[in-house]
Amino acid sequence: MPAYQNREVDALAALSSREFLAVLAYSVGVERVTVEIESCESNVGEARRFVRRQLGCWGLPEGDDLADRVVLAVSELVTNAVLHGRTRPLEETETVGVSLALKRDFALGVMVADNSCAVPLVKIRPSVSAISGRGLVLVNALSAGWTAAPRCGREGVNGKAVWAFIECPQLATLPELLPQPA
Repeated sequence: MPAYQNREVDALAALSSREFLAVLAYSVGVERVTVEIESCESNVGEARRFVRRQLGCWGLPEGDDLADRVVLAVSELVTNAVLHGRTRPLEETETVGVSLALKRDFALGVMVADNSCAVPLVKIRPSVSAISGRGLVLVNALSAGWTAAPRCGREGVNGKAVWAFIECPQLATLPELLPQPA
């Protein structure tokens, strides 16, 4: 690997979650997609399928290591949102938002939004026999970082968004995916 590429990777590793978020939320040339799914455990698979389809549209084949990491991170974040972010009674419909933001040659951001204002907590050392409590530990291992922020609307704070950032300097702009002149 040429020396300049090592410096590029080192620079990405040194970015904070705020810096990743700033680039993916406000930078020019970021591709974004969002879907709302009903907040129930049976729909976590729907979120995974949405992400796989979109990653394929962006040029990441199924089975690619980066694609697998993104899908697993989304699965964990959506599961957390469904299990811990619900604020309405089960008989009422509630949704979870799943968004992807891609800045080619830089990073891919995954955002999962729910209606709870509770800050997500990482279990430092889940017990070996525990059947839950590893979601954010996995997200942390799969990503360059993650963060949570209040989600604000017209009525003030109405939930939170949890972001995970996954470096993808190898995902360059693919000419065949860009709009062609008529």
